[in-house]
Amino acid sequence: MSLPTALLECGIIWSVRKYSCFRESNMDRDIPPELYTIWSEAKGHIERGDYDEAIETYKYILIRYSADNIAVEHANAYLGDIYLTLRQLDLAEKHIKKAISCNPDKADYHYLLGFTYSIQSQWRKAISEFEIALGKEPNNSEYLRGLGWAIHRTGGKERGLAYLHRAVELAPTSVNILTDLAVAYLSDLQFHEARKYAEKAIRIDPRSDVAREVLDKVARFQSGYGGPGKA
Repeated sequence: MSLPTALLECGIIWSVRKYSCFRESNMDRDIPPELYTIWSEAKGHIERGDYDEAIETYKYILIRYSADNIAVEHANAYLGDIYLTLRQLDLAEKHIKKAISCNPDKADYHYLLGFTYSIQSQWRKAISEFEIALGKEPNNSEYLRGLGWAIHRTGGKERGLAYLHRAVELAPTSVNILTDLAVAYLSDLQFHEARKYAEKAIRIDPRSDVAREVLDKVARFQSGYGGPGKA
């Protein structure tokens, strides 16, 4: 029995917005004083889920403060993140690349671009960006998670799992990483391991719909497989 593509893709695709890509406290220190009110307004729109208003605000910043490299960098970064959340991937890629052109040493931007490629199953491009991010911050659990998932999806299962396990060692309570591990093991019909990580995710966050969905899939596929699966 083969697993559906939707299941295999679910690990890394679940909400990028659960991870703070831009470390806002650091970013705020870079913002010129005259921009503070506008940034606060834009952030308020994001927190309320009013992405259209946030997009218009950041576009205004790109026009009004086009000579301010810091403003242009961060406006593009936020636009990329918003468009990624909205799954408008061409626009996400466009703005994230602009942010990278302003600050190529910013690991978070490479992670975000890798995430964008992962959603489109452009695994080689995703791996390249995750590797750049990880090269700058080797102990970042989210970067390890992204790289591990992408490598696993290209067929490098053992290497991909090694990265995912390293990620969960650094962030043992991350429901995202735990569910990625569960899906990775489920894709190889290792039901015992898949169940173990899905159940741990639920113990950490009993309200996690993602973890419960994965655990349900483990049960259904194991029942359909008719056995314990691989040892």
